[in-house]
Amino acid sequence: MLIDQEHADYMRTKAHPRQLGIPLSRWGRNLIACCPFHSPEETSLFFYDALGYWRYRCLQCGSEGDLVDFVMRSRFNGLDEQSARSEAFDFLGALDMETANTQDSEHPWVKEVGGEKSKVLECFVRYCHWAASKSPSSAKFLEARGWSIGQAQLYGLGYYSGDPEPFISYCMLSGIERHQISFYLDNLEAYHEPRLTIPARNSKGFIHSVYGRLIEDNEKSHTYITYASGPTVIPFNIQAESEHPIIVQGFFDALTADLAGIPGVVSTMFQELNINHLYKLKACGADSFTVILRREQDRREQELRIQKYLKMAEQLHMSIKSIVLPKGESVDTLVRKNGADQLIDLINQTEVDTIHSHRRSMLLQDIKENFDTAMACPPDQSVGYTLNTFPKLTKEVDGIQSGCFFVSSQPFGLKTILLSSLALDLIESNPNLKVIYVAYETPRRQIFDRFVSMLIGQSILTVRKQNADNEINKKVMEATRELMGYVRNNRLEIWEDMPSLDFNDLLKTLKPELKEHPDLVLMIDGIDHLKITDRPELPDIHEKRSSVMLDLYKALDIPIFLGGELIDSPNMGLLGPRAYLRDSDAIYWITTKNDNLTLTVDSKRLGTSHVYEGAISIDPQSSRMKEA
Repeated sequence: MLIDQEHADYMRTKAHPRQLGIPLSRWGRNLIACCPFHSPEETSLFFYDALGYWRYRCLQCGSEGDLVDFVMRSRFNGLDEQSARSEAFDFLGALDMETANTQDSEHPWVKEVGGEKSKVLECFVRYCHWAASKSPSSAKFLEARGWSIGQAQLYGLGYYSGDPEPFISYCMLSGIERHQISFYLDNLEAYHEPRLTIPARNSKGFIHSVYGRLIEDNEKSHTYITYASGPTVIPFNIQAESEHPIIVQGFFDALTADLAGIPGVVSTMFQELNINHLYKLKACGADSFTVILRREQDRREQELRIQKYLKMAEQLHMSIKSIVLPKGESVDTLVRKNGADQLIDLINQTEVDTIHSHRRSMLLQDIKENFDTAMACPPDQSVGYTLNTFPKLTKEVDGIQSGCFFVSSQPFGLKTILLSSLALDLIESNPNLKVIYVAYETPRRQIFDRFVSMLIGQSILTVRKQNADNEINKKVMEATRELMGYVRNNRLEIWEDMPSLDFNDLLKTLKPELKEHPDLVLMIDGIDHLKITDRPELPDIHEKRSSVMLDLYKALDIPIFLGGELIDSPNMGLLGPRAYLRDSDAIYWITTKNDNLTLTVDSKRLGTSHVYEGAISIDPQSSRMKEA
């Protein structure tokens, strides 16, 4: 289909672009030259070996073929095809067929450990390479990522429809038995969705696995799979001689950087970088490496991970540079927007990491990102989430921002009404926001009733049974549907008490939520009843709870509201639990005097102790609060 099988071994073992006698330059893992077929001065002709033998492709005029085709077209184009092919083989150097056919000579596949497997996998890659040129869906997917089919085929990217029968028929023509396919491509029958195929080679150039990437997002199937079980510690795109490899996270991060001509870019394929990856790179000549990471929400965890990489590099006597990209950036997007030179300059300007220099470089990146974020926000726009029923509060605190906020009241029950009012307001005012409301003091059914009553402006007692007024029943039904809509659209969750909880338990639960919903607000009503595991180093129960919440806030960096009890003394102001006063970014405090409600927001961390004070009205029926 793609190669004359009679000369397959010759093409793999004998022919190399160096034999062509033309100027070649290294470009990523490929070679480039000027194209003699359309413009002798334009370096757009790539020589690549993604299929297990060298081919050429011009990304401008589309010329392509193997090296025999190149010699035929460039040197013997005046002859008929059969004569030109014969002259091309003579030019490249004839294969000694007698030596190749002797029984003493081992087949090149057998010389390599697992050679039969490589033969099956390369056959699969060649088939998918051909199929990609016939598939509109793969072309559309690649185009959306900024790739053309021609560029993708430089790296052996292909298309597999999910139907194995056409591929099996192709293998029969190539001398591969069906049992070999099922043995080496052991996951071929397990996945039937159309996928982009991505071959992974070891440092000697032999395929050890073929990955499949979903073309259409499907929640029921894995985005990335492997069609052939194989080693998982070989970095993707590894090259035999690479002294200073660049380690990135995704497939397309590595491929885009390589296509831009950056040498030595490898990927861990979204796995955690481990010491076995470094052993493989060190065996290929690496004495230092650069690891480029996408920014994560949990900055502290990411810094601890980089410190682990530092220890691994020290153990192998390698030097390391670490770079964390700005929020939302990847190597793929960075190179496409700004070109290869900017990434290379960024690597060159980054210091070799030690524990101290790493902290300094991370600090510099954070300072710059903090400035860029601030300058990207216009003066008339709130930094945080808006509250439509609390417009003055929104203006004074510049929206509900990331922080740990303690909510209390006198009388005590008003803090639950305030939390419920804020939760509904946040959901109604911010269409992309999700609220997780943890009810430690109230059964969940009562929270349902409270939200429905606030939505229709009727008392809780009204929504608990059928009303004589049918119009009210209709409003209750509509409000209930609205509440169910928030839950269905994954914008509201109401949790009840948990048997035990510590920082790790809650973090493990909330991290996937934050990944799916970057706009997330956590409200805990009844922090005094929060059960936590024993922490003997903190003897005070309030210290334990406050420490868990503070750790959680630092890890997630989202708004966290904690409803609990404070004491107001005429002489001493707000009293204990002092752990919450100390650890909170702000304290929301409701007081009542002569039937008038006042909400104050106090914070010593925002430059002033008294941030906001305003009169609050409360609906006499539903008890929903808003600014007077």
